Amino acid sequence: MTQSYDVKFSNPLEIHLKELLECENSHNDFPHCGIDRFDLYKNIKSKLNDDYYRDVDSGLTKDSGGSAYTHHDLGHVDDVIRKAGQIVGLGSEANTPAIEHMKPYEVFVLLVACLIHDAGNKTGRKGHAAKARKILGDVSDDRLPQKEISIISNVAKAHGGETLSGGKDTIGELSPKDGVDNTKVRPQMLAAILRLADELAENYRRASTRNEPESIFPNLYCKRISPHVDYESRRLTLDFTLSDKDCKLLEKDEHGVEMYFLDYIANRVSKTELERRYCDRYLRGFATFEETRVKIELLRKAEDWADPIFFTLKENGYPTDKPSEIVTKELIDGERIAARYRAYCKEHQDD
Repeated sequence: MTQSYDVKFSNPLEIHLKELLECENSHNDFPHCGIDRFDLYKNIKSKLNDDYYRDVDSGLTKDSGGSAYTHHDLGHVDDVIRKAGQIVGLGSEANTPAIEHMKPYEVFVLLVACLIHDAGNKTGRKGHAAKARKILGDVSDDRLPQKEISIISNVAKAHGGETLSGGKDTIGELSPKDGVDNTKVRPQMLAAILRLADELAENYRRASTRNEPESIFPNLYCKRISPHVDYESRRLTLDFTLSDKDCKLLEKDEHGVEMYFLDYIANRVSKTELERRYCDRYLRGFATFEETRVKIELLRKAEDWADPIFFTLKENGYPTDKPSEIVTKELIDGERIAARYRAYCKEHQDD
């Protein structure tokens, strides 16, 4: 189903780019004088919406055999851009936020990479990140040279997928420094910002209305999460508020594995923590985030029936990439919570 979304250019990071471009002699901060960069940015965003993002959800539905998990439309792209701004401290009360140490051209590269990162989903989920280069060439109307297209598309591609050798370290394959003409950029840093922003861009609006079994958990996750980037305290916060009966919900995830919804939350939180650790490798000393705080409120008919689940995740000891070793059963156990919920309902005779 085609999604309707108005194209806007009022995201804080977009406004920041516009202000940078309005500064006197700003053209010296960009390669190839004579290009109206904000006009180009607006044209790229509009064309992506018209030619790609309006059809992305339909492409994902067809690719998955009828189940579109969550929206990957231009609204999601705007959410990613907003989170990217928060990651670099835009609008924070810090004395010298990371955004002040970004070159104007890096802001442009980051924004355009955000725009194209999910456009490849139009023709299916598999390999969508690798389609970034062709898509940017299509929508830039020959106003960007191949070198710029290469840098921007490589930053976008690193938000997921695999390396050519089948590994997961897509950011590590990028150059730490690159440039066009004499204008320098830091591709690894920009890719880490985009990748972490994409991981945190979950919210109620992104949830699809589809009710196929494979879509239940991904969409309910979007409805229940409230992510927060605390730039000053160097932490990420994931707040969840579970409505009545969420805590005993037993369904299959998008991979067909049966589990409780709380265990699904545990898996997703583990993935977010892994992404924080991975991206921090390339953001350290620039926009470091040292931990992830998780709070899960368990509600029943708008009344508390159990203490919230609260814990903090950070690296300790020897690192691991196994999610089950990050959010353990001691922190979240769906079966245990479901049993406690049923006992509560039986005791109060209102299940």
